[in-house]
Amino acid sequence: MIILAIDPGITGALAFYDNEQLKAVAVHDMPVLDGDVDPHALKEIINTYQPALAIIEHVSPMPKEGVRSVWRFSAAFTTACVVVKLANIPLTLVTPAKWKRTMGLKGGKEGKEQARDWVINMFPSYHPWFKLKKHHGRAEAMILAVYAAQLPTIRNYRNDPELPPSQPVVA
Repeated sequence: MIILAIDPGITGALAFYDNEQLKAVAVHDMPVLDGDVDPHALKEIINTYQPALAIIEHVSPMPKEGVRSVWRFSAAFTTACVVVKLANIPLTLVTPAKWKRTMGLKGGKEGKEQARDWVINMFPSYHPWFKLKKHHGRAEAMILAVYAAQLPTIRNYRNDPELPPSQPVVA
């Protein structure tokens, strides 16, 4: 079963993970058009891999961020959620603090580099996907997908696909 994980934002990414074969399937940078997330391109990418479930990082504004930055980030998060919901993919939302703590990652810039190292060690054959510092969004999305594969709701869905969460679940 393919799990879609989204690190939202203009510099975010999408990761697709096969939780039965325990392997990375693909990563994509968030598609952007004219400075905003491109919902049509996002839908095409998602449809390519036909994920059974999705998890999106449930983000909120950070202190001292500008209004414009918060507005764009919120719009990117909302676009990702809407595209997933319109595709009828069961969706789980999780806060960054929760999934990062569970996966042993720190926050901030140090955590971003730690995420790249973590993914490169776990999936060494996919090193080119994560080799640049700017690929931290890809790394975080992939770790988020691995995190999702461990959630009881997703494990239960694999055993009984008639029971997917109908509404977004905050994990």
